[in-house]
Amino acid sequence: MKIDKFREIYDSHNAYWDTERREMRKLRNAYANRYWDKAIEPEQVLIEVSRAYEYVEGYVASLFSRNPAVVVKADLRGKGTPQKVQSICNEFLTTVRTQLEDATRLALIYPCSFLKLSYSDEADIFRRVQASAVAPWDLIVDLDASSWLDQSFCAHRYYITVEEAKYRFGNRKYSPHSVVRYLDQQQEENSIFASYQAQEPERSVFSYVEIVELYNLADNRFYIWSPDWKDGDKWLQDGVALSVENSDGELIEEKYREIPFVNGSGQPLLPIVPLYYSRMPDMPLRGYSALRRVYDQIQETNIIRTYQASMVRRAARQWVIEKGVFSDEELSKIAQGQDGEFVEVELNQGQQLHGSIMAIPHSPVPTELQHYIAQVGDDLQRGSVMAPFTRGEATKATATEITALAAYTSTEVGRLARERDNSIEMLAEVYTSMMKVFLGEETDIILLNGRPEVIQKSDLEGSFGYYAQDSGATPISEAVQKQEFMQTVPLLQALGVPPQQILKELVRLYDLPESLLPEAVTSTDAEKPQPSDMGIQSAQPPATDVMSLPPNPSNIRSVLP
Repeated sequence: MKIDKFREIYDSHNAYWDTERREMRKLRNAYANRYWDKAIEPEQVLIEVSRAYEYVEGYVASLFSRNPAVVVKADLRGKGTPQKVQSICNEFLTTVRTQLEDATRLALIYPCSFLKLSYSDEADIFRRVQASAVAPWDLIVDLDASSWLDQSFCAHRYYITVEEAKYRFGNRKYSPHSVVRYLDQQQEENSIFASYQAQEPERSVFSYVEIVELYNLADNRFYIWSPDWKDGDKWLQDGVALSVENSDGELIEEKYREIPFVNGSGQPLLPIVPLYYSRMPDMPLRGYSALRRVYDQIQETNIIRTYQASMVRRAARQWVIEKGVFSDEELSKIAQGQDGEFVEVELNQGQQLHGSIMAIPHSPVPTELQHYIAQVGDDLQRGSVMAPFTRGEATKATATEITALAAYTSTEVGRLARERDNSIEMLAEVYTSMMKVFLGEETDIILLNGRPEVIQKSDLEGSFGYYAQDSGATPISEAVQKQEFMQTVPLLQALGVPPQQILKELVRLYDLPESLLPEAVTSTDAEKPQPSDMGIQSAQPPATDVMSLPPNPSNIRSVLP
């Protein structure tokens, strides 16, 4: 790809997101309970509700209830070791739950989000890959592609300090500048949207350089470009240098001009994982904000609450009195409203007190307003299309319906959970491909089912199948799983399953202390034959059994390893 062509794509990306800044700022302010700009009229009563926060965090709480994990299926041709791949992937996924939740919030508030996997110089090779959530305006995608895997190019934009740029790309003459976040950049807006103006951000004391990583999937090339070096007329770096371990365990710099990460089929793989919870039908990689779907109802709710607050404050106690009946001192006592105060008045002959003072009646709240509030609430619930149990509402659902809800098969949460699982599976695949590069020719030791195992690059080779584990990991699904197991206990006993094994499963399922297990169960597990460090199991019987075998060739197979 030529620089002129990429510069055109880069400018088109910035132009689009410049027009979307106002919309993105509105969504952020709604989520952060900053719908009204109270700095314009600080004395005015402005009320807003946390409907946007409730909408987004309701999904997040339903989607994440435990640590993410995957189950790895073996390669069709028998390559690699899926058990070892699954072990290192699940260890990595436990460290990126926070990033997954951040990416979920971004994908719900804004059109989409991404997870970028990058490398670091950590001493522990399994901690060398890090993940971070990326906003949609910092990633340039191929909008002509019908899916993520059909892209011809993809680019990621980020900012680093001048010192870091010199360390990574050489001591060059950059054009540094301060960084203002995308949503904090000022722009001219109409007075209608004055409430969405962001405050002037604080200027950073550091100087930054904009870096763009370009992945040319069509030609399998990797470039690094910066508009802050030579005005963007040259590539800042052609390829990338990664730290890998050699056979002696030393870190060496290995340069790659092509994309360094490939999948099991040898195709280039992006170190970027997409997270689309909603898509535009005609442009799938554009995405669509889930919060935008209910933004109008949130806006109307804030306006109605503000109007009701103004009505309540205008509902003051006011009186109409006959002129000349009360003196100024008596009027001041009535206005003070002191408890136990007596106010003496002198009435003329034939004059009555109840005819000299009367409370001003208040106008009742229009019934149309109450009906409109109910309609807005109904529209908000239809727009969220969430199951009632996710909002804490009691339902009269049957056991079958509860199981379907917990399995994420018939709700909007289920659709989002499938998208989340797809991202987790792709995240594990990308991590495996990156570990193949970083591991190099070196070997390492990991614990697999409590036993030390040697892992090397050949164990990670293969087209594995990745499946997100326990996609319905909600409190309801766990309760249903325990209930189903208790119902199958009589059947297991009838089939001859030892009671010790059933007790062992109960302790594991209910997370009970292992002290409840009899010593026979624990000692049996401890006395099981352990394989060697290389994972090779011996099939030889004891020496006494071998010597007692008759010299028959048909019995030789049982004593061979």
